[in-house]
Amino acid sequence: MAFTVQTAEDPTAVIEFSDNDRFTIRASGVLEVESRNYGTRIYAPGFWQLVNCGNHSELLRKVES
Repeated sequence: MAFTVQTAEDPTAVIEFSDNDRFTIRASGVLEVESRNYGTRIYAPGFWQLVNCGNHSELLRKVES
């Protein structure tokens, strides 16, 4: 598991993504995840609550300002 996403839908559950998946947090607050297992997922600001990076490569994550 490289990183997890927690959403407002079920704050006690997390969605696990693999080492090769990538994510971007857009300046607008939108979270975009590109995953081999789940495809591209777009999370609206306020819907996604937390991204836990763990051992995820810095090359596969980006935060825009």
